[in-house]
Amino acid sequence: MPVKTTITLRDEIYEYLIKKFGRRKISEAVNQALMKQLFKSDKSMFGVDPWLTTEKLRDEEEPHEGS
Repeated sequence: MPVKTTITLRDEIYEYLIKKFGRRKISEAVNQALMKQLFKSDKSMFGVDPWLTTEKLRDEEEPHEGS
């Protein structure tokens, strides 16, 4: 359930939010920004190196070697 609260914004931030999102969408924009900042997802390191891909990986459904 949403909770109403009061926050104090700098003038330039408020003006930017109005210009970008409109007066009626400021709350949603602030919620999205806070969610992104406070609840960052833990990304896996898989795929960080360009040479590391999923190509030629063994499918677990295929029989294992020596079986």
